[in-house]
Amino acid sequence: MSLPAFFPQPRYMPTLPRTGALPLATLCETAGVPCRAAGAWTQRRIVLANGGAAPWIKAEPGDWGTVSIGVPASKTTPTARAQWALGALAYVMFDGVARASIAGAPWAKVERPTGPNPAAKRPQTNAERQRKFRQSQAHLTHRSS
Repeated sequence: MSLPAFFPQPRYMPTLPRTGALPLATLCETAGVPCRAAGAWTQRRIVLANGGAAPWIKAEPGDWGTVSIGVPASKTTPTARAQWALGALAYVMFDGVARASIAGAPWAKVERPTGPNPAAKRPQTNAERQRKFRQSQAHLTHRSS
């Protein structure tokens, strides 16, 4: 598993319900990574919900506020849900505890974008480059009769 290249943009709310909220340290434990911080930062409240096909992130303003994360329905195990949520905290909310905790985890790498690889084109030969240049300059030559 790897993290998506793009997470949903967070929406900031004045207050969020804290029903079922987990401390960030517990979320790290569920994801299978050690919490690489100590103190009150590890107690930030995180609410995991079912995000369905369109995941979402809602947060209270500030570094200590509660964050509610709608995890995609494709993440069915508690570990996969916690890993996706930690990725969202690290890369969308810029949570230092989450970012330090997932650093180096094999599942925390960003997935490669799909589509053709632009670097896979073979280099042009000199003849091809000259032909292309001459074609681009053809409209500049002016012949009078």
